[in-house]
Amino acid sequence: MKGVNKIHIKKHFTFLILLCFTLVGCIQEEDTVKGEYDKKGIITQIDIEGSRILVDDAETGLIWVTLNDNEDINNYKKGQEVVIWIDGGIDESYPAQANALHIEHSHSGNETVQHSLPKFNFKNEKFPPDLKGIVKINETRYEMTRGGFEWKKGNQTTQTDAASPTQIAENFKAIVVEPNSKATIEIEQNPNLSAYLWDSDRKKIALEGKQITFPANKGRYIYEVVAKWSNGEVSYTFVIEVN
Repeated sequence: MKGVNKIHIKKHFTFLILLCFTLVGCIQEEDTVKGEYDKKGIITQIDIEGSRILVDDAETGLIWVTLNDNEDINNYKKGQEVVIWIDGGIDESYPAQANALHIEHSHSGNETVQHSLPKFNFKNEKFPPDLKGIVKINETRYEMTRGGFEWKKGNQTTQTDAASPTQIAENFKAIVVEPNSKATIEIEQNPNLSAYLWDSDRKKIALEGKQITFPANKGRYIYEVVAKWSNGEVSYTFVIEVN
């Protein structure tokens, strides 16, 4: 009987060891698959029918994220901060578009974030407004090309998915500038401004008030300026050539 007990003990011990290795392997595999998230931002709009959320990411701006089949759109609310793992690539339209591999609520702070954005006054403007964006360089004013936009007025909402800034830039005649020169952005009704430099990807750049400082190195550069109000958002593109 003692020999039988020893055999049973050995079997149980072997089983426990195998179970531990299996659990550790599963945890490591899950961490490897999950990895670092791709995007993090605030939900600004929810499309229930399309099962997608519009997220304002600090680096890339607005991006429509389509939920996977295991996600419930009712778990998300405007103002929540989320982190997103992207399945595949990102469509560089405006807003950008991507499919979610996995989404989690961020625990970095309060669930909702209040944005102190100015409100656009439509006054006698048509809807949507045909709002020009100007970049002033050395006292010369150049009109930027308008891309995607989204406007809300009462119960009306209108938006468009335009070409990406790199596509728009193909038809924009580059403005010749000196190294390290500055430009001032002029858009009516004092929007909140963000600026991005487009190359192989979209990189957010620092603004000094409404001014952009151009690079010191020679070359062709594509810029996107995003103007935001609490009830609207417009993307503009312009191109420079540093001599």
